[in-house]
Amino acid sequence: MDTTSRELFPDFTVVERLDTSPEVLDHAGIILAEGRHSWYSGHYHRESFADRARYLFADSPTYHGVPTDKLVIGNFCQFASGTTFLLGGNQGHDMDAVTAYGFNFVDGAADAWKPIGDTVVGHEVWTGYESTILGGVQIGVGAIIGARAVVAKDVAPFAVVVGDGRVVRHRFDALRRKLLWRARWWTWDDEHVRESLPLLQGSDVEALARSVGVTPDDVALDPDPAHLTGAQAVL
Repeated sequence: MDTTSRELFPDFTVVERLDTSPEVLDHAGIILAEGRHSWYSGHYHRESFADRARYLFADSPTYHGVPTDKLVIGNFCQFASGTTFLLGGNQGHDMDAVTAYGFNFVDGAADAWKPIGDTVVGHEVWTGYESTILGGVQIGVGAIIGARAVVAKDVAPFAVVVGDGRVVRHRFDALRRKLLWRARWWTWDDEHVRESLPLLQGSDVEALARSVGVTPDDVALDPDPAHLTGAQAVL
């Protein structure tokens, strides 16, 4: 481990807070959609969180005048050591062309690079050890990505994903997902979170919802968050 990484992660209990990291806050390609209390545990991989966001320019939001894809992070996210984001659009490989070869060294060759869309990690997402998130993916609120899983498509809120991106189950039943969605604890201010720690660290979702005036009857007709897609699912 180099000196910088040793100072950032002296042991595996120390994490990098993204909302206080100058490298993240000044990064042209990383956007904190608040990003409050999100952190990266990078002790075992010798790199900061920004270094795990591959193929992003830290000092420029464009490439050849075209806006580049961004990595957007929500609140209360946890990224295990080795979590990697493979970004940079199509990285110069056009799969619709006769060949995906880049011809970068050939004078007069067209630049095949194209953006593919921002990668968005919703609130309260946990990514496991050495998981890989591909570009353009949106990961829904409360999702869990298993160790060494490869995520190549959108993930629904509260889904648990393993291996090749398979959803093995969803956290909570539909009622409790609806209650959590209404309560939206991940948007509470710090004082409210501190006061609610016994509920947040417990298992009684209904009690948590009641603490902010939400009852099962209130959410009876709400859509199941596990079926939400796009921007509705992430932030």
